[in-house]
Amino acid sequence: MTINTDNAKTVTQAILSRITTRGYLDKPVPEDMLKGIFETARRTPSGGNLQPWNVHVLTGEPLDAFRGEVIGKLMQGQTEGDTYQAYPSPLWEPMRSWRYKLGEDMYGLLGIAKDDKPARLMQVGQNFNFFGAPVGILVTIDKRMDAPQFIDIGIYLQTLMLLAREQGLHTAPQGAWRAFPETVKKHTNHPDEQQILVGMSMGYADPDKPVNDLVSDRAGFSELVNFHT
Repeated sequence: MTINTDNAKTVTQAILSRITTRGYLDKPVPEDMLKGIFETARRTPSGGNLQPWNVHVLTGEPLDAFRGEVIGKLMQGQTEGDTYQAYPSPLWEPMRSWRYKLGEDMYGLLGIAKDDKPARLMQVGQNFNFFGAPVGILVTIDKRMDAPQFIDIGIYLQTLMLLAREQGLHTAPQGAWRAFPETVKKHTNHPDEQQILVGMSMGYADPDKPVNDLVSDRAGFSELVNFHT
C-alpha cells in the first residue's frame, strides 16, 4: 500500500487513510493551518467538559532543541523514569500477538533482521526525533486526573489526527515521551502539578519511506463488535 497524502474529503476517508506515520518530509506546516487544526479541536468532547488536555506545540528551533537534548540523553543511556506503564505486564493474548506482529511487520519493511538489536534500537530511537516531523506535540495532564480523563485525551488525539488528514497531513501518536518527564517540563515549562501523558508527530508524510507502507492489522468485525437485538 502507498500512503495516501491527499486531503481527506470525508471523515470516513480520514479514518481509512490514517496510519501511524514514521517518516516525514522536511517541509514546514503553515502556521495558519496548524492554528486552524488546534482551533477546531477545541470542540473535542470531554466528561463533564473538564477539557483536561494541556497542549504544547513545538516547531522550528524549540523543536530542534528539545529533541536534540532527548537524543543526546538517549545516546548516553539516560532516561528519566516513565510517568506510567505503557502496557499491562504480562500482556495476554490476542493482544500480545497483535503487538508482536506489528513490530515484526515494521522491521520487515525496513529490512532489519530479528537478531539485529542495534538497528532495532535505532528505529525505536526515531520516536524521540518525532520521526523527523516538523511539528512535535506534547500533551500534559494534571497529576490528579485519572482514567476517565486519559480517555478524554485519547478522544482529543483522534480529533487532531482526523483534522490533520483533512489538511493532507499525517501523524504518529507517541506514548514514548513518558520516559522523559523532566526534559519535557524543561522545554514546555508546564506547572509542577502536571506531567507528560502523550505526544504526537505531525507533518507531511514521506511517501518514499518504506516504513510508511506499514498498515497494521485489525481484528475482525465479529471479534470486536456485539449487536444485542
